[in-house]
Amino acid sequence: MRPRPAAVRGDQHAAGPAVTGIRGRVWRDGRLVATDFPLAELDGHLADAAALTWLDLRDPEEAVLAQLASELALDRHAVEDAVAPRERPKATRHASHTFLTCYTATLVEGAQGLPALAVGRISAFVMPRGLITVRVARGAEVDMDEVVRRWEDDGLLGHGVGALVHGLLDVLVDGHFDAVQAMDDRLEELEDLLFSETVRTREIQVRVFALRKALVSLRRVVLPMREVVAGV
Repeated sequence: MRPRPAAVRGDQHAAGPAVTGIRGRVWRDGRLVATDFPLAELDGHLADAAALTWLDLRDPEEAVLAQLASELALDRHAVEDAVAPRERPKATRHASHTFLTCYTATLVEGAQGLPALAVGRISAFVMPRGLITVRVARGAEVDMDEVVRRWEDDGLLGHGVGALVHGLLDVLVDGHFDAVQAMDDRLEELEDLLFSETVRTREIQVRVFALRKALVSLRRVVLPMREVVAGV
């Protein structure tokens, strides 16, 4: 009987370059067998045919990504895109993995109480037996705790790495729908203001402009998702 790898908790910087935030999980037969393992153990977990592995990197240093690219034969351009300032949602296939970039989107109250769209990017390397997610702390954050809950609560883990991708995209798309619903609610508020005698036309125009700007931003996030889903 194959021994289970023990969960490792400790100094994540002891083996290899530093990472601002790193977390990970390893499952076998749908059961969690390791958490927050050192980066140096990733290659071994991914090579385990009976295991399913997830590693999440938040604000990784260039040295970390260079190490991963070397050890896992990741495409150099995909590694650069994972932390580039601006990347459109996309999915690209490579010899050993698929690389994807997606965005979370949330309608928030911006300056002067006007609606604004907060977006946050997540990139992922989809391997045969694992998923590596990369997040850069700019804008909104993808709720990875919710992603993990979706993976484990829905019993998806028995379906392999495709289940990890499905759970991640499911959370992102749910957030897109929530943003659309929030915009719809704001639109109804604007309709009510049109018939108010106490609200100036200028104020309505400003709110309409802000909502339209948020809608344009949301379209840039949502429309390419068809390409992403088709690519994975």
